[in-house]
Amino acid sequence: MTDLPALAAQAPAGATLVIFHSAVLPYVEPEERGRFIDTVRGLPGVWLSNEAPGVVPGISLPRRPGGPFLLIRDGETPLAYTDGHGAWVQWLAG
Repeated sequence: MTDLPALAAQAPAGATLVIFHSAVLPYVEPEERGRFIDTVRGLPGVWLSNEAPGVVPGISLPRRPGGPFLLIRDGETPLAYTDGHGAWVQWLAG
């Protein structure tokens, strides 16, 4: 949390900054989770989260058998159901 803005500022000019995390947010206290989301949304880049359904606020796709995660772009657009360890991706119709 404290280092992310400074690290993001080090991205080379013209590069696409991508912030990615998987299975992290459930371990963050809810108020800190909100602060993290606000921080990431304020950065000039693409935010990809791979978390269980319901972890990223405002995304309401149902859980699926086998407990897959959701790949979400910028905290707004669900892209795919995924295996938590990257073994498979099932893209959502776009």
